Amino acid sequence: MKVPAWFRHSAQIARTERIRTQRQLGRSSTLRAIIAIVVVGLAVASGFGVYTFGSALRHGQDTLPLETLQIAVTMGCLALLVGFVQRTSKLGERVDTDHLLTTVPAHEVVLGVVLAVAARTATRVSLTAVSVAIGFAVGTGAPASAFTILVAVAGLFALTALLGVALSFAVQLVTTRSPRFRRYKNALIVIGFFLVLGGWTAIDLDQLTSGFLRRWLTSLPTAWFVDLGLLGSPSIQSGRLRSLGAFALVAGGIPVVTVVTTALATRVWETEPVSSAVLHRSRSLVGDGLEERLFAGHVSRPVLTVARKRWLQKRRVPRALLMAGYVFLLVLLVVIPALAAGGVRLAPLLVAFVLAAESGLAFGLAPVATEYSSLPMTLTSSTGKQFVRGTLLAGVAIGTPVTGLATFGLGVLGPPGVFESVLLGVTGVGLSVCAITVAAAVGMGVSYRDLVAAPVPLTSSTMYGEIGGAGFVRMGKLLGLVALVCSPAVVGYLSVVFDPVSTMLGVPAVAVRVGSLAVTIGLAVGVSTVAYRRAVRLYDDYTLV
Repeated sequence: MKVPAWFRHSAQIARTERIRTQRQLGRSSTLRAIIAIVVVGLAVASGFGVYTFGSALRHGQDTLPLETLQIAVTMGCLALLVGFVQRTSKLGERVDTDHLLTTVPAHEVVLGVVLAVAARTATRVSLTAVSVAIGFAVGTGAPASAFTILVAVAGLFALTALLGVALSFAVQLVTTRSPRFRRYKNALIVIGFFLVLGGWTAIDLDQLTSGFLRRWLTSLPTAWFVDLGLLGSPSIQSGRLRSLGAFALVAGGIPVVTVVTTALATRVWETEPVSSAVLHRSRSLVGDGLEERLFAGHVSRPVLTVARKRWLQKRRVPRALLMAGYVFLLVLLVVIPALAAGGVRLAPLLVAFVLAAESGLAFGLAPVATEYSSLPMTLTSSTGKQFVRGTLLAGVAIGTPVTGLATFGLGVLGPPGVFESVLLGVTGVGLSVCAITVAAAVGMGVSYRDLVAAPVPLTSSTMYGEIGGAGFVRMGKLLGLVALVCSPAVVGYLSVVFDPVSTMLGVPAVAVRVGSLAVTIGLAVGVSTVAYRRAVRLYDDYTLV
């Protein structure tokens, strides 16, 4: 059968990109061989494991965890989608569209991009999919299930790849019109991947989600493909209507997404990017903005100028956005295990700790690095009190209301009463101020000679930072001190503590919890005072030699 010319052209584009990738410097043939061995080994192991499980199902020795399987498929699709978006973005930087569009239509180039993006992943997925389909069919004694599983996997994979390419072109179209979004797009991809991992972690904690997240994920269209795959197994109850919906989604969705992707790609290739100069024109730090209306007359002009400069820097270089990755790791390693051990009553305090840490990391931890290019002028034009107060104002105005309201809201929605929730909100405010103040004190200890120019991860911007792991050490100091301040309240909110203490003292359990909040608030005030004085002193004594 003769292959259509349009498909041959698209396949040639994909083949050219594959060869170009293989010929890149640093590509190790040994690493490729190891990856191939791992993929084959995973396929064989998966097939054998599914065969054993299918045999157990056929003999009634086990049951199919349908809900878990649907959630796993949904999360796997989200992870693939993030990968396809990122890979399409990288591929778009290499493809010579100016040349290709003079020889072939746009839809052939788009199909070539889709094939190039999906080819490597498709090879690895197909081996495992075929092995699993055969193993499940033989194990359950339902040969038709091998066909339905492969149809479901192929349809879902093709639709996910097309959606990933479409989303990538949509992002590229926005970035051609918005230089600001151009700086954020890679960071958003990484945060999207963090959210995928965080969602999967939260699913395992039924006591935190009350089953809502599970029910929502199992109702998404991606979960329908599990029913489609199991349609060939008569002994397994699958949703026939959902199976039909999955098939219709592939049959109707692929043409629609293809048309949309082609339209987006055409707009991207024909649109002239807007210059960054359109956005980054000079701006006065003492103009008539929202900050002026809110704070003028309440804070001095030097303090407000320092704060406005910090807000402008955070908008232009999304350092605060990138810090979300570190806070996410903090959630995975600390908050979720603590919630699982202490129950939902701890949620307001742990959320307050996370948001306070985020505010400190984003606004207070690198005052010298952010001022590096103009540090001599800053040191001679503002006093220590003015600079530190401006830094605190920048962080407190953004982070403290969010932390206080989130803590109070979780308290109202949870077991605590209204009075206790108000105190929780005050505790959140105190932790936020404490974190920003401690961060300023820790950050002012950076030596001018230890700072070097370095690119900000995932952006095209350059900022000054410390060499080696000194920055992570300072981050650890900040998190450790804030955790120490927060610890009395956390301990006081553990049922293994407040129940026996209230019995021993003959007071209500709420009195014990309120007392622990009072201790944390007192610690936050004391530590903030000491940190503020230290930050001012370090600024006034700062030298450039």
